[in-house]
Amino acid sequence: MKKLAVLLPTYNAAPYIRESIDSVLNQSFGNFDLYIYDDFSTDNTEEIISQYKDQRIFYRKNIANLGIAKSLNKGLDELLPHYEFIARMDADDWSYPNRFEKQLEFLDKNKEIILCGTQGYWLQDMRQNPVSGWEYPTNHEYINCCLLFTASFGHSSVIFRSDNFQKNNLRYNETINTCEDWDLWTRVVKTGQVANLPDFFMKYRILENSNHRSPLNLKKHFEERSTIISGFWTYSHITLSSEQVYEYYYQISQLSKSDFITKIKLLVDVFNSFYVYNANSLVTADRKKLSYLLSRRILDYWKRSKVSRIDPQIWLFLIKAVKFENKFKLLKSIIK
Repeated sequence: MKKLAVLLPTYNAAPYIRESIDSVLNQSFGNFDLYIYDDFSTDNTEEIISQYKDQRIFYRKNIANLGIAKSLNKGLDELLPHYEFIARMDADDWSYPNRFEKQLEFLDKNKEIILCGTQGYWLQDMRQNPVSGWEYPTNHEYINCCLLFTASFGHSSVIFRSDNFQKNNLRYNETINTCEDWDLWTRVVKTGQVANLPDFFMKYRILENSNHRSPLNLKKHFEERSTIISGFWTYSHITLSSEQVYEYYYQISQLSKSDFITKIKLLVDVFNSFYVYNANSLVTADRKKLSYLLSRRILDYWKRSKVSRIDPQIWLFLIKAVKFENKFKLLKSIIK
């Protein structure tokens, strides 16, 4: 069995794909094959790829536009039986030269880890070289918590063990159009330990017309997120319908004070239970991050409900009811 296959799907990414391919070919770890799955591009993607003579590149072109989830599953079906690891890469992103080397070194030393991502910089100008950036959670236990609020991995940064995907029949859900990766991660974490390296080994290109950022897809994206999150809440023995998740996480609507108090009581109860269920499994730093994350979610829902933030009755309720945050810190956040 070969060591590593790189799975790179593309659709009309001709302006960016050369940078992406070059960043893969220039990796310090060179024992891999790069599989490019072209989802029936109508630009000159095929012409660009044909100019490469590197024997590690394998090009596949769909005979029709299938969508990213189906294209990725075609790749998994072909590659999983023949490679120990699969690395994801996107046609508009860029990998630092030591990415594969460091991830594989980590996975070889930590056999219990079945999937490993990295940190990455989100950029509109890929020529930038930042020194810091927003960070994904690194520890399995905290990733489990964060998956209820964010996808928690940079999709094109992950490397995973093929045998675990084969054994558990893990594939992308082809009915999901905008966050197929998030859905997959919520199923992967139920089969073994996952991690993100603390190192920044990726640059992610911000495109305003990308699948989930498109104004036409935004509502659908939030609805698909809500379905995924609702399903994952049951993993913590808590029931929130997809409609409730959509309202608490994303919806902007004017509520009466009485309706808001009724709904916020439920959300606080859910977060209290969730915190108690998970707190002891988290290291101190992650426990503090979780407290802050839950507090921000409460305040964000309050803001989107358009109920006055200057209301002593609501202040008093939250200070008394919230069990996952220090009361002084909570009050300070409310005042801010």
